[in-house]
Formats: sequence, structure tokens, C-alpha cells
Amino acid sequence: MRFLHRDWKRSRVAIVNALLHVGTLVSVTKQFLPRDWKRSRVAIVNALLHVGTLVSVMMRCLHHDWKRSHVAMLLGCTAVALVLPLLLALTWPELVEPLELWTVDVRFQHRPPLPVSRDSLQERSDTLVAIDYDDLAARKYRLGRWPWDRRVHAQVFNFLKTAGVHTILADLLFDHEAPDPEQDEALADATRSAGIVIYPVVFNVVPEQESTQAFRLAPSRRLIQAEVRGVGEIPGAGKLILPLPALVEAAAGLGHIFRTPDRGGVLRRMPLVFSTKGGFVPALSLAAAFRSLDVPPTSVRIERGQAIRFKTGAGREVVIPIDAQGRTWINYAGSWGARFFHYPYSWMLDQMRSAEGKAQLLNSFKGRSEFLRDPTALEASLCLVIPMVIVTAVALTGGPGMIMPTFAVMLGSYLLLLQTGLNRWGVLLPAAQPIFSLTIGVVLLLMARLFLIDRERARFQVALGACLPPQTIQLIKESPGRIPNLLAGHHRELTVLFADIQGFSAFCKRADPLLIQRVLRDFLTPMTIILREYGGTLNKYLGDGVMAFFGDAEPEGGGVDIEEERVRRHAANAVRAGLQMQKKMAELNLRWLSQGQDSHLVRIGINSGIVTIGNLGTEYLWDYTVIGPDVNKAQRLEGAAQPGGLLLARRTYALARQESALPDNLPTKTMTLKGIGEEADLCAVPPEMIDELIGSQPVSGG
Repeated sequence: MRFLHRDWKRSRVAIVNALLHVGTLVSVTKQFLPRDWKRSRVAIVNALLHVGTLVSVMMRCLHHDWKRSHVAMLLGCTAVALVLPLLLALTWPELVEPLELWTVDVRFQHRPPLPVSRDSLQERSDTLVAIDYDDLAARKYRLGRWPWDRRVHAQVFNFLKTAGVHTILADLLFDHEAPDPEQDEALADATRSAGIVIYPVVFNVVPEQESTQAFRLAPSRRLIQAEVRGVGEIPGAGKLILPLPALVEAAAGLGHIFRTPDRGGVLRRMPLVFSTKGGFVPALSLAAAFRSLDVPPTSVRIERGQAIRFKTGAGREVVIPIDAQGRTWINYAGSWGARFFHYPYSWMLDQMRSAEGKAQLLNSFKGRSEFLRDPTALEASLCLVIPMVIVTAVALTGGPGMIMPTFAVMLGSYLLLLQTGLNRWGVLLPAAQPIFSLTIGVVLLLMARLFLIDRERARFQVALGACLPPQTIQLIKESPGRIPNLLAGHHRELTVLFADIQGFSAFCKRADPLLIQRVLRDFLTPMTIILREYGGTLNKYLGDGVMAFFGDAEPEGGGVDIEEERVRRHAANAVRAGLQMQKKMAELNLRWLSQGQDSHLVRIGINSGIVTIGNLGTEYLWDYTVIGPDVNKAQRLEGAAQPGGLLLARRTYALARQESALPDNLPTKTMTLKGIGEEADLCAVPPEMIDELIGSQPVSGG
């Protein structure tokens, strides 16, 4: 932006860099916020300072270059649209986060089920099965009330081992001894015999640095001895609740079943690891994956806020994206019937959701590259900035009518990108903030463009008002299409008026400049008001005189009678304006004399005829004026007029008389005008008749 006044091409590069920098700051701030408030505050302050500087430079441009001020205002709107979602997310996270999670749910609902082969159960080595424990089974086999006899579970474990099941996730916490010791012995024997059962553990969550409790048994069996990198803090496992010691000893592994539902109670993310003294506690599904894939617990690497990495027994690396709390998104594959299987004896209904989430995770662990991840800082920045850059570019180069279609295209494209990111790339791109930013940006840009157009239109009208009468400006407002015809050079019959102060040059030689200025202002201001009141177009000030013409504000056409009526009307208005100007001049003389100043007399000449009218200037300086012999004649009439009176051409007198602007008995004469060289029939209005003529007719223009 610092190049804006010097090099527009270089400034465009600076603008894009500034917008990208703001987007990166927004993304980084969002990443730091949950895990490091101090660093996030620094990022927030930096973001606001950069945006403040950007907006400040833009606003300074408003006072230097009108064209570039458009750019400055629109870019300021873009900067606000980029930062406002960040401030909203920091101020009202309870509003933004549920909205973002809702968009995640919508994307899952519109995603087709993940593909799966339909071969038989016996031929599939990666089939996930949910074992249903229900009331119907309890009645049929007389199992009684829950909890059932643990020997039933032992029988199920033995059956599953015989059926070729590779791993059993027993999502039941056997932390109390059964009334009958034989039940615990049978379950422990079945667990030991199967060698594939993984039991859950329960604990309360504490900060990572406060996690001091260790497992009572060999950690190599159940803890992840991971190499840890990165910044952030993984929650710690507090007071542990373990299965019975015999079951722990016999189990193939242990894993936590801690759930962290999002707002609204929906389970979208699962914590994979919790820190404890001596290592990390894996999730039940992660422990099952390690066993299924022959992963040594010591080969795992945890990158805080990024991923969990490990190599399978076959040497293939698996990368599981995690957030700063060690959570990963659950990649729901579809309905159970399409991907997984149910068999009798399922969990209680209130545990079904948790079991489904664990099963979905375990399916991802099978190495299908179906893990979901959050976008990187660069990806999030691009999602936020690119749509706004495109919309801003359209706002800068096109009209307001292009903004809404561009918004619709960008919104549709981004919604498609969101769904494609989930379906094809496994990336949950941000939705709420970019869409909110795009919407706010479009609203601000549209308002800014309309404001700039209104301001430019007002400036244009002010410029036109300096040379056009109010009637003409009103015509332009009602029909903007008239402007080209109005400004194009064309012939038309108009009435031209010249007025000039007699002997003003001699007065200027002896008068003080400030007095000259004051006299001219006292003279020209009321003369201008009178001319406009009677529909005249003030063409220009001629030092101590004025030039105006009448009739251009009325539309052409409509037939001969209408055109003749128009010509009579503008001739009469010019005469009435001349009479009022002389009356006003008499009033000014009384005031000047009372102030000890000189009095002044004005000569006025009026002629009607065919003139050339239009914008006769250049693209650098407009000049809406009239030229032609009849214009010169009007000027010569002014020079020949009696001071304090009017001198009219014969045709002007005839036209005005038909409109009752003048009586029939005015004296006429024939004289040769200076510079024209031919005789002209004229009609003079002497000063002594001014008040009489004004009192005998209406004085309002039309």
C-alpha cells in the first residue's frame, strides 16, 4: 500500500501480500488460541495492528486521488471482512463453533457411504462386528438382569476366537468382583486363552503436567512409549479405574474409553491419547489398531497438534492427524448395514454411539487413508483470502451489478470445495468463517460501491449544476439516457441573454481589489438566482457580465405547435428574467449608495435564433455552451443597449409579446450593429418602463 501514490502496479502486489498476511495471522491466531493464550493475544494484536495500518493508509488515499480512493475504500471493506470473523470467533465462540460443527454434520450427511467390498464375512480380514446384548436375548436365554453372568461373556470370547476374530474390544469395565468368584475366573481364563481381548480403562482428565499416576503392571503392554514433538498440551490421565487385576494380566492390551462430545452432545472427535506417568494411554480403538497392525508401542511418535505417526509390522507408515488436545475426527463411513455388521447381544442403547465411533475409528486404522484432518495454516488462509480477493477484484474492475453474481459463483464453488475436501481429500476445510467473511465482505463492498456511485453522481450533478439549470438536471435525473443527446452538438432555436455592468473596467482601475470582489459577488449572486428561477442556463461569467441561454432544458419534438409554444415560452422567460435583473440592480444601487459606494448600471441584450449547442469543450474541460451568429448578435445587442434597460431583437420581442411578457406598443427601431454589418430590427425597453412592465405581468418563470 505504501506504493499506492507512486506505482499502481507495485501497489497491487503490496495489496495482495497484505491480504494474504492478514489471512495467515487469522489462521495462526485460531491455532494458538486453544493451547497458548499469551501467544494468541500477541497474534491478535499483530493482526489488528496490520489491519489498522492497512486501513489507515487506505483512508489517507481518500484525500489525494479520487480514483484511487475508490480502491482504498473497497480494500478497507475487504480488510474488515477478513478480520471481523476472527474477532467474532474470539468474542462469541459459543456462536461460531456450533455453526462450524453444523457445517461438518451437513457435509457428512451429503457424503455417499465409503466404498466397501461385499465379499463374505469369512473371506474378509478387516470386518468390524458389533455384538448386541439386548433384552430379547436376556429373555430367550434366561440371563436375568444386567449385569449378566460373566461366564456368558467368556463364552462369547471363546466363540469369537474360534470364529477367527483377530481382536476383541471389550467395551465393558469389569472393575468389581462378581458375586460368584467362578465368574471372574472363567472370564480371566477365556481372556487369557483367547489372547486377543483388549479391556477399557476409565480416569478423570487433568492437565498434562499434573498426570503422575502410573499403571501398576508392565507399561510395555498398555502404554505408548512415544517420542513427543511440537507445542501444545495433551490432557493427562488422572485417577485410573482398571479392570480386575486378573483381567489386566490376561488382556492383550488396555485402552481408554473417554469421550469428548462437542457442543450439543454430538460425538465428532475422539481423543486418541492421554498422558500419564511413564507414557501415553491409547484409546481403545488405537490399542486395537496397534495389535491388529503389529505396531510396537515404542515405535510411535506423537507430534502435538499435528499427528500420531507409527509403522506397521509390514513397514508401512500410518499418519493420524490430531489437534492440540490429541483428538482426531471420526470419519463416519456410512450406515452400519453398508459397512459393518450387527449380531445379537449388543450394548445398551446409550452406549451404542460410543461403540459406533470406536468402530469407525478402527476401520480407519486399517490403513485405508480415510483419516480426516484439519486444514493447515496456509490452506485455512487461502480459504479465507482467495474468495475475498476475487470478489474485491470484481468490485474494483466492474460495476455493482457484478458483485452479487460473483458472490453466488464463489459461494457455490466454495460449498463444492467443502464437500470435495471431505469426500476426496479427507480435509475438513473451514466453512463458517470464510462464508461469513465472504458474506460480510460482499455486503460491505456492495454498500461501498453504491456509496461511491452516489457520491460520484452527486459530484457529477454539482459539476453539471454549475452550468445547467435545475430543470435540466431534473431531466437528467429522470432520464439519464438524455445525457448523450443533451451534450452532443446540435442546432436548436434558443434565446440568448448577455448582461454587463457599464464602465466597470474604469471602476476596477481605482477601486480596492476586495471591494471589486465584493461588488461582483453582490451583483453576480442575485443575477444567477434570477436566471435559474426563470429556467435559464447560466453559461459563464464574463468578468463583470453574464451569458445565459433559455430553452435548452425543455425536451425536443412533439410537433410544430408544441415547438412554437416552447420557443415563445423561453423568449418570454428571458425577457422576464432581464426585467427582474434590472429591478434587482436598482435595489443593489440603493444599498451601495447607502454604504457610500458607487452605483452601477447594467446593459442587457436578448436575441432568439438558431444556435449550435452542446459540450463544445474537450475531455479535459467540458464547456456546455452555445455558438453561432445569433449568439454574437445577442452580445452586440447588449453593447448597444441603454444602461439600465433592455435591447431585444425583433423576433424575441414578437415571441415574448405573444406570451404577454411585453405590451404591443413598445417602440421599435432599425440600426446597424457593430461587428455584424447589417441592419437589424430592434425593440428597446427603457429603464423608466421596467417597474411598469414587471407590475403588469406574472414574474414567475416556467
